[in-house]
Amino acid sequence: MTTNTYVAYNQINSLEEFSFIAGTDYTLTFNVYEEDGVTPQNIGGASVKWVLSPYGQSYNALQIDADLLDDYSFEVVIPAASTANLSGKYIHQPVITSFYDEEFRPAQGVVLILPQTPLS
Repeated sequence: MTTNTYVAYNQINSLEEFSFIAGTDYTLTFNVYEEDGVTPQNIGGASVKWVLSPYGQSYNALQIDADLLDDYSFEVVIPAASTANLSGKYIHQPVITSFYDEEFRPAQGVVLILPQTPLS
């Protein structure tokens, strides 16, 4: 007997899908909540990174250190130069490392990076 289990795609990719043109400055702001989705999660003292991987691949195309805005949120600033040569569908994940060196990936989402149209 085989038991098939699955998790709905929208539950795995809980971050809203977004897109932008390669070579554009882009800023992401994240608010962090407990598992109930309502209570703010204190991440004071943690470090946060943001990783971007080509869809279906297990390597990082981009990794950026995030800035804590307060004990419950952080910001990732993606500089234009870091995406100038990227295009396609990507998965992004915030990676929170606690004061006790425990890694937590609370969510992920899909990003579509559109190629730049060259100037003549």
